[in-house]
Amino acid sequence: LRELLNWSSNRHQWYPRAYQLREEFEMNRDVADREEQRKLVEHGENLLSRFRHWEPLIRPEIPGGTAYSINPSHDKEEGVLLDYGKMDHLKKGDHL
Repeated sequence: LRELLNWSSNRHQWYPRAYQLREEFEMNRDVADREEQRKLVEHGENLLSRFRHWEPLIRPEIPGGTAYSINPSHDKEEGVLLDYGKMDHLKKGDHL
């Protein structure tokens, strides 16, 4: 299902494909023959390797994601500057 999500630009495109894949699993749920099960698994793995997306979606906050480390965490000792008046000397252009 995650691989299908990589190929879908939004969830509305993904849902029909996900239901179709779920139906395929349900059709083969009661297969008891070990050889037939092995063939089905092999077929599924072949499909997965053939249709693997070259650029999978990775959540932004996970390493390798699109926004990972964009906003690095700050030291707790730094604190937050709440008095913006202290920045007035930068407004005059002296820092340029």
